[in-house]
Amino acid sequence: MVVVGDTTSVLPDGHRYENRVMQRMKLRWGRVTAIETLEDLQNLQRALLVVAAAGRPEAIAPPIED
Repeated sequence: MVVVGDTTSVLPDGHRYENRVMQRMKLRWGRVTAIETLEDLQNLQRALLVVAAAGRPEAIAPPIED
């Protein structure tokens, strides 16, 4: 199954953030067994730096790993 979505937001500095995300999911017996996500990570990183500079340091925190 493939899902394509558009993400938009207004950043704390007033600029608009837009990104397109595609997720390919593998299903087995109605359960998701794998997810592959494709998006413009450089665009996302720029937006997260703006959010962190506005006082939200968790925007650039290391990923949570289980």
